[in-house]
Amino acid sequence: MRIEFHSDTAKKSNEDIYGLTKMSAYVIDGASALTDRSFTPDGNDVSWMVHWWKGYLDNNIDDMTKTIQEILREGIRRLNSEYRKFVDLDTLEPHEQLSAGIAIVRKNGETLEAYVLGDVEITIEDKSGECSIVTDNSIKGLDLEVIELMRRNHQREHQVVFRGFTQEELSFLVNNRKKMNSPGGYFILSHNIDAVDMGIFKSFQISEIEKCLLATDGIVPLNVKYSRKNLLERIRSNGVREIIKELRRLEVSDREKQAIGRLKTHDDATLVYLDFGFQP
Repeated sequence: MRIEFHSDTAKKSNEDIYGLTKMSAYVIDGASALTDRSFTPDGNDVSWMVHWWKGYLDNNIDDMTKTIQEILREGIRRLNSEYRKFVDLDTLEPHEQLSAGIAIVRKNGETLEAYVLGDVEITIEDKSGECSIVTDNSIKGLDLEVIELMRRNHQREHQVVFRGFTQEELSFLVNNRKKMNSPGGYFILSHNIDAVDMGIFKSFQISEIEKCLLATDGIVPLNVKYSRKNLLERIRSNGVREIIKELRRLEVSDREKQAIGRLKTHDDATLVYLDFGFQP
């Protein structure tokens, strides 16, 4: 099997992360902070969170005596305990809380377990060429409201008040964070243990898998050019680093975000590609 991976950011700190263990692979997409407040020593709590999860998962995700969900629930308990060393969680508003999308695949016998919490994606292409995408689109629907608002405001570049957003856009985003881990809103990896059970879990027979891709939502601009099947073939041919270079060129060609709707001109982008059918 061929394995490729890459994570790229245009910011000072990458809030994405990936991991590979003997039996598992995962990507984590930290949700950008909607506040200037920070509590951890390096000043970026989202980055702190994704690195904490990497350390925890690298040491625990291959424990086949536990389900992926059980491992994540225990992880949230430990994360909350660690984070409370810096801040009282009960004082944080929803938009100040840490959150991230997470996608995990794990080999368990002859089965590939796939788990997603949030709008990250796992794409499985079987040997007949059919693609299955495991993701939660709830957040995408909320983000679309803000994207449409951005498109309609042709003077917005003169109205930016916080990390590329106008006050009106920021208010929408903060209000959407209030819907985190609640019915009618969206579910994501955060401080809420119960949210783990709202993730999407599927299993696939390894013998039927041709390709598998784990991706953070920073790759969304590539949707204007590739179907998921074509994207997987492009990665097989050119590799993950080249596809991310192509992504960045697409973003630069649409700096104003008019052709490709998105919240950020350049989002963090992370891929882990597993080619089960690769023949050298």
